[in-house]
Amino acid sequence: MAYNSNPFLLRTTDQTPDQDFVRLFSPKIIERLPDDAFQHGVHVFRSPPGGGKSTLLRAFTPGLLKAFWNTRHTQDVNDAYHKLVARQVMSEHDGPQLLGISLSCAAGYADLPPSASIIQDGLFRALLDCRVVLRSLRNLKTLLSYSADHAADIRLEYTDAAADLKSIPTNLSARDLERWAEERERSVYSALDFIGGGAVDSIPSHVRFESVLWLQAVTFVSGGKTVAPRRLLMIDDLHKLRRKQRSFLIEELTELRPTIPVWLAERSIALGESLLSPGAREGRDLRVYSLEEIWSGQQRSQFSNFAQNVLQRRLDAQTQIPSGAFSQYLRDYFLTDEFKPQLRRDAEERFKDTLHKRTNPRYSEWLRKAAELASSADIDGLRELYAIRILIARDEAKRQMTLELNPLLPEELQERDSPQVQAASELFMHEELKIPLYFGIDKLCALATNNVEELLGLAAKLYEGLQAKYILRKPDLLLSPLEQERSIKEVAKRKRDFIPKNHTEGTRAQRLLDAIGAYCRERTFLPSAPYAPGVTGVRLSISELNRLMTLGVKPNVDSTLRRVLSECVAENLLVPRESSSSTSREAGTVYYLNRTLCANFDLPLQTGGWQDVKVETLIEWMETGSQPSKRRQLDIQ
Repeated sequence: MAYNSNPFLLRTTDQTPDQDFVRLFSPKIIERLPDDAFQHGVHVFRSPPGGGKSTLLRAFTPGLLKAFWNTRHTQDVNDAYHKLVARQVMSEHDGPQLLGISLSCAAGYADLPPSASIIQDGLFRALLDCRVVLRSLRNLKTLLSYSADHAADIRLEYTDAAADLKSIPTNLSARDLERWAEERERSVYSALDFIGGGAVDSIPSHVRFESVLWLQAVTFVSGGKTVAPRRLLMIDDLHKLRRKQRSFLIEELTELRPTIPVWLAERSIALGESLLSPGAREGRDLRVYSLEEIWSGQQRSQFSNFAQNVLQRRLDAQTQIPSGAFSQYLRDYFLTDEFKPQLRRDAEERFKDTLHKRTNPRYSEWLRKAAELASSADIDGLRELYAIRILIARDEAKRQMTLELNPLLPEELQERDSPQVQAASELFMHEELKIPLYFGIDKLCALATNNVEELLGLAAKLYEGLQAKYILRKPDLLLSPLEQERSIKEVAKRKRDFIPKNHTEGTRAQRLLDAIGAYCRERTFLPSAPYAPGVTGVRLSISELNRLMTLGVKPNVDSTLRRVLSECVAENLLVPRESSSSTSREAGTVYYLNRTLCANFDLPLQTGGWQDVKVETLIEWMETGSQPSKRRQLDIQ
């Protein structure tokens, strides 16, 4: 396999050979696709960059389907093959049954004139139609392993529905139709030079997207046998089109009510400011799928299983270190004496912070337990010590309101403890004692924020550490929690620092995200950990969203904030989640920080903790950054 020595830097959407692609491709994405994605109608797949859209579409192209078929008995490909058979893409006896036609909107369509007219719309349709026809015929030859000389063996037959075709000829052979499509494409580009000065009747113009109707009506026959009875039209990179072109394409394709599946893939940035209000318009012939939502279902392990399968396939493809599961190289526990001298000193220091409470008999039993834990000087004991500190702070706040003075028994510690308190304790230990928090395969998968490219970026850095250990012949080819966290924090910092260089509103976006991170830290590290394990997002209520979308605060600044928020969501820097209403609050949208950015700000990776904010607050953060609160200023003084 020809690639960079680090297999996690390879992207399968690059010019990866088909045989390498099928080894690296994880079939779990096929398993997660809804059943109706293979039914008739228009299906829109959306995600931020690196979500896996192009990789998914490439898997259904003829060259890849042939590769899956030819290597179906190998261990790497067998699982994917059976999932394709289950989707009726493949036949166990006859091989590929689906003709996948993949086009990219990155080439040529934006060159068409931007003005709205019948001529320009007709040119757009004509260009897409001829490319669909051309790619269909070429892909069919690939599927049948035909050379150009053997193309004459392909016969085209049509159903009665072909009588409605006006722009695509149905009386030509496969070879002649291919020539027609090539000439049609050339004539479209030639017509661009004549728009505004040439004769209208000399400009190729189609009144509808006939290529979809042509695909539905044509039957391919070779050797007296029907081939590729199923069709799948895939159009990638819709975000490369101008906004009018994109809306025009989706609307007209939907109105055609295609009897074959038509997949459209685009980055979330194409939605613009509508990203701020989650929810998509769907209908019988238009279905929208967010790749993030496909992985963020009720079973939280879905993306983790997929991610580990992707990592294992990459590891199996290299020869620098022994192959196997990526998790086997990530130690997810602390050794007995890993931090012992440091922990003893730090535990005693932290215990002194609570000495002033010894005079209160209410906490005498709890403090006696804390003294025992401080002397044990291990990770588990220190975690319990921090839990006691949090529970004392909570009880003090409650006691100020209720005036309860009864002594607390040791048994109440266990009753008041919870997984959230334990997670908050680990976070406090990480913040105050620098005990590693971001390590292990589960944390690695969570840090990826349901994004394949982010997962591979994190894994690539960890793999570099494994390579170095292997080259230096270290006896233990295993990354410790501290080594893992150092690599992860480096990637997280680089991601944060790169924001101004990679985004249109990058400087403002970075200020806003930094301010959100600082605010989340302030609310997370309150002594009583009231939002355990911590706060990782901010929420705009419906009222605040309406004010923002209707220019209700400062019109010019509002529009800038909308652009910044939209871009942050589109680029996976903020993850929106709808928040339901309750008796005490109205509904709204929570914007969670990207999980890798959470590592940069030393925040937990769990979702659920958020705080309401006002539009004015976000504007201030975007323009000037965050300012220390009065409580933090007092702490500094």
